[in-house]
Amino acid sequence: MLRHEMKGGFGTSVCPSVRSLLSRVWLQSPTACLVLLLMRVPLPQPSQRGDTMDRLRIREYRSEDYQEVRRLYAAGFSEKTHSLFVHVLTRPWVQLALLAPLLGVLVLSGSALAALAAAALLLSGTRLAVGQLLDRGVRLGLREDLQDIGASYMTPGRVACFWVAEDGPGGPLVGTVGVLPCVTQPGAWELKRISVRRDQRGRGVARALCGEAVAFAARSGVRRMVLYTSMLQDDAQRLYLRLGFRKVEEFLWPSLAARLVGFTVFKYGYDVPPLRDA
Repeated sequence: MLRHEMKGGFGTSVCPSVRSLLSRVWLQSPTACLVLLLMRVPLPQPSQRGDTMDRLRIREYRSEDYQEVRRLYAAGFSEKTHSLFVHVLTRPWVQLALLAPLLGVLVLSGSALAALAAAALLLSGTRLAVGQLLDRGVRLGLREDLQDIGASYMTPGRVACFWVAEDGPGGPLVGTVGVLPCVTQPGAWELKRISVRRDQRGRGVARALCGEAVAFAARSGVRRMVLYTSMLQDDAQRLYLRLGFRKVEEFLWPSLAARLVGFTVFKYGYDVPPLRDA
């Protein structure tokens, strides 16, 4: 029965991102999927479309946006903890590392309750380690271009800019995006810090922000844009493809912990069409 549901028996009330996540986990590891159901790990919720785009206002970054921009960035990273935890549980060596101590406790104690307690501790420790891995990524970004957003993106005469999306004029910030020269590929510009508040996703905010950045690049004479994203961001990757970006490279993030869990990063590229003369 469970296998049938994972292959397509979900009701229409379940959003595509939930179906995709559960199906992927079930195909890679039924055990991991059952663990998720038992632990009741929160899954993505379907967004409710409203009149967000009618109220959306995109403007350039101002100094008073600093704390909220950094908070949005950090929140977006933290929300990926569950997705990365799911991925880690599908790794064979992780399953073996979790199963061996569990069987050891069961054999030595002869108590199923003790084995279940050990399993809960091991899973909690694994999730904590996953959270720490993502926290390191957050701190890295906050120390780089987001340490001084004005200097990184808003220096006069430099082809770089940072935008925020507001829920109406003067309303709360719901998204961000930036573009600046790419450090790893001279002659290209990088689309960075694409963040959208969780309750505003699926409503076209990211698409509008990226469109603003691409239009700026075209006006500035940029001919090549790149961006980096991860295996955890399936929805974002589909958006980039719709915008005309194409995957050009994939690699494991260069850290021991990331390599152990198979944390894959994707590089996308886009040839910016020149502006037509009026």
